Amino acid sequence: MQLPKYKKKKRIKLKICQEPGCGREFWGHPIAKYCELHRDIKQRAKHKKEFESVDVKNMVFKHNYTEVLDLEFCCCLDGCENRYIVKVFPKQFVYPRYCLEHRNDFRRANFIRMQKRKTRAMATAH
Repeated sequence: MQLPKYKKKKRIKLKICQEPGCGREFWGHPIAKYCELHRDIKQRAKHKKEFESVDVKNMVFKHNYTEVLDLEFCCCLDGCENRYIVKVFPKQFVYPRYCLEHRNDFRRANFIRMQKRKTRAMATAH
């Protein structure tokens, strides 16, 4: 017994180009994303990463020390009086701005939230 040959059905749909700002309509397979022009990767827009400044989470400490020293800094987070020690190297000027307890973003945000809660509790108690 001979089985009938399977004929592959062409599934071509009217699609819209996914390139930002293009929006052209084209006929293509269901998985196609880009029109004829933007199928070539050189024609697509280059997405550049946005870099944040070094000063956001670090401090720039200008010095002219010629040997490695341990210096004590105060945490720059409002309401935190912790002091921490940093090893200062010659010709290196970027150092952590916050104490070990507040180095990560979540802990800083949590500390600020707790400070606000404390001040609100103090204000309502009086």
